[in-house]
Amino acid sequence: MTVLAAPAPAAATPSRTASATEGPVHQYDPVDEFFGYRFASSATHESRHDRTQSLALDRDVEALPAYEAEDTSLPAYSAYAEPITLAMYLFKFGFLFPPFWIFGAFILLSPLREPPTSEASPVWMPEKTEAERQQIIEQMRTVEIKWAKRCLYALLITLVLAGLAAVGAWALLVRKA
Repeated sequence: MTVLAAPAPAAATPSRTASATEGPVHQYDPVDEFFGYRFASSATHESRHDRTQSLALDRDVEALPAYEAEDTSLPAYSAYAEPITLAMYLFKFGFLFPPFWIFGAFILLSPLREPPTSEASPVWMPEKTEAERQQIIEQMRTVEIKWAKRCLYALLITLVLAGLAAVGAWALLVRKA
């Protein structure tokens, strides 16, 4: 059995210290060389963008005007999040289980109604006014119909493709017989 000696401890003080005038010591890395990385003191010295910017500052070129706080002449765009509906889920999960598209297409036949409420206190969205609730129902119905039509189209395309495959298979079997 061979016993190895413990390694000598590293020196506490480096033999040479880097001064402020010396830059960091860089080692050659073939990966960096392959991707075009260079060890310059500043990576942007060769950038043409830095040159043009410094030239423009030297010539005292008139600066662009500042942006206005808010321009009301242009239309304001906001993110529109459509409501999540049952037909949307049926369409998406129909790719895993196509009979869901049948249920999604049946939504076209059913009316979307507000849950029954009493005149004194509505149960569904009590913080909204009657007009706001009707607007939400209308918006939900529009989105529900859009996804239900997608379910119907997906179902029809699937049935047409299945029918074409069946006719093709039948034609192949008849031809071989």
